[in-house]
Amino acid sequence: MISLYICKINYDNVLNVSGMNIYYIALTAHIMGITMMAGATLVDYVIYKQCWKYLPDSKPKALVIHEGLSKIPLLIGIGIMLLIISGVTMMQITKGVFGEQLWFRIKFGLVLLIIINGLAVGRRQGLKLAKLLLEATLTEAKLLKIKNNLTLFHLSQLVLFVIIFILSVFKFN
Repeated sequence: MISLYICKINYDNVLNVSGMNIYYIALTAHIMGITMMAGATLVDYVIYKQCWKYLPDSKPKALVIHEGLSKIPLLIGIGIMLLIISGVTMMQITKGVFGEQLWFRIKFGLVLLIIINGLAVGRRQGLKLAKLLLEATLTEAKLLKIKNNLTLFHLSQLVLFVIIFILSVFKFN
């Protein structure tokens, strides 16, 4: 009986969470989401750079490296979900006060651009490379085109992430 009494938790205090605490939890999740997306993009870029070192001479090594990239879209997807859920939560708590500010509108547009660019360019080029790696012979012209497209994609995504981080820190109007 004594040990049960000592371990008793006051659930009233646990459940009594103020709006500001929820806001900071959502803000933390928001930062984690955008960081996860940016980090996964950077890792994707670095691993693709390694993959290109083996092409066209050592296709089996490049295939193994390319297979290792298969889980990165999952990390980006989790980051997107964290970003959306936490963003909606913060907008609800603040009654949309950030939605009227210029920095937020630019940031929102850039996040949408990152998502669209990832689906339209990054995913498509990755699938083209996967298909090309399964062919019997590799044509260097096709490889070079995909390499250039993916490099441009990764660098543009990373620049957009840097702009988003700057907008989020300085919050100009």
